[in-house]
Amino acid sequence: LKLPATGSCNWPHFTSVMLCETCCVEAGGSAEVGVDERASPMDIIESHPGNYVYDVKLRCKPEQLDEAFDRANPDMVIVGNTSATVVSDWNEANPPSRQIGMYDRIVKVDGELLQGGKEIMKNLGTKVASGVSVTMQRPQERTVTVERTARLGMNLNYRKGTSAKPWISTIEDGNCLIHQWNQSNPTHSVTVNDRVISVNGSALSAVDTVEKLRTATGTLTIKFVHFE
Repeated sequence: LKLPATGSCNWPHFTSVMLCETCCVEAGGSAEVGVDERASPMDIIESHPGNYVYDVKLRCKPEQLDEAFDRANPDMVIVGNTSATVVSDWNEANPPSRQIGMYDRIVKVDGELLQGGKEIMKNLGTKVASGVSVTMQRPQERTVTVERTARLGMNLNYRKGTSAKPWISTIEDGNCLIHQWNQSNPTHSVTVNDRVISVNGSALSAVDTVEKLRTATGTLTIKFVHFE
């Protein structure tokens, strides 16, 4: 699926894959289940005051934004590189509690709650050269441990050729391991848009992560970053 460009944002191709024992995705293709079309979860931040949210002031050339932010998932924009100039400059000048972390998500630009990555990048790109206030949300790390006795039932999207981690597009109901985990562990559940950051302790490329999830047997430990 290719999303149309808005302003200076050129939205990439990404691949969707359902994790089961028999599925196979051709290069550049997609599985039956594509991008989840439900509304972006960004508005949920207003009703979850317990989440760690903080404000930063960013200033850089608009073209430097792509160095810092991962916009592979069209529903949100997260930090993809803490070594990028606009991030490292802020972090060097601020205490740890206000430093920008890997996978932190943009929820507001200049005080405005925005829906979807295109709107965020468009708004940010028009204001960042003169300096703009950005509200960030820090995700939670959640670890899922299951025995591979059935399908995971988790549809992942990912962007090939980048360091972006794959994200959940859909979760199947019924007798699937991720759904069962969520039912048994509601306070440690995972959901749409959460990112897989490691499998059995290994942090891999998106393609290798998906392959490992397809083929692993026995005990499977999956670490996610979870966005409320």
